[in-house]
Amino acid sequence: MAPLWRRPSVLLGGSALYAGVAFATYVTLYDPKKNGDNATTPAVNDARRLQVFDMNATKYDKEVDWDERLTGISLMRHFLLQKARGKVLEIAAGTGRNLVFYPAPSKVVLTDFSRGMLDQVSKTQQQRLASCELKVMSAGELAFPDGQFDTVVDTFGLCSMDNPVRTLHEMQRVCKNDGGRILLLEHGQSSYKWLSSILDKFADLHAQKWGCHWNRDIMALVEQAGLEVETVHRFHFGTTYYIVARPQAKPGRKPKKDE
Repeated sequence: MAPLWRRPSVLLGGSALYAGVAFATYVTLYDPKKNGDNATTPAVNDARRLQVFDMNATKYDKEVDWDERLTGISLMRHFLLQKARGKVLEIAAGTGRNLVFYPAPSKVVLTDFSRGMLDQVSKTQQQRLASCELKVMSAGELAFPDGQFDTVVDTFGLCSMDNPVRTLHEMQRVCKNDGGRILLLEHGQSSYKWLSSILDKFADLHAQKWGCHWNRDIMALVEQAGLEVETVHRFHFGTTYYIVARPQAKPGRKPKKDE
């Protein structure tokens, strides 16, 4: 039997719901008096993004919890993170929404550049604090030696940083080159032009509120960073990306006989 998250009824239901959410977002955000074709909003950089994250930290889980359950995101987190092994690093960990999904007995290092977000982990995940370590840290400058982690995880973080390719390079650097895995669950550009057009139109407004650029071409970023992709699944009209990858082979590494 197919896993629940891959059954047609779940996929179609989630996609239909996502389309409804996208349409509702369009109707809610679009105001012809305020959002004409020439309307612009200030650019969002990491400094502004940090302010947004700290400001939203206490309400973040409440805002996204039911959306994630109804659209199947929670199931995707579960199935992806069951692949985590050994010493685990999670970047852009936010409020620690993934902690409940890691297989026991995982020891996880959670990093985020928003202290406000990580403070929520201590408040809402007290029963799991013994299995994790919290560090305030930029994903683009990870303060860890090369090859220290067996698994490196990011969920919905590449949309929320100035230089996502640099972050992917850093994730590869700290991941073990032989046997290490990089697990990504992201949202970005749709497989359908009509939906991508909606995302593009309101990308700046969405970034101002949430610090997130929801229209990035995730596969292009992954390719540019040189990750060796093992598995890709796309959901919600192609806007949600489930990716299992490994670090790019280091120059000079001798391939195994079965490679």
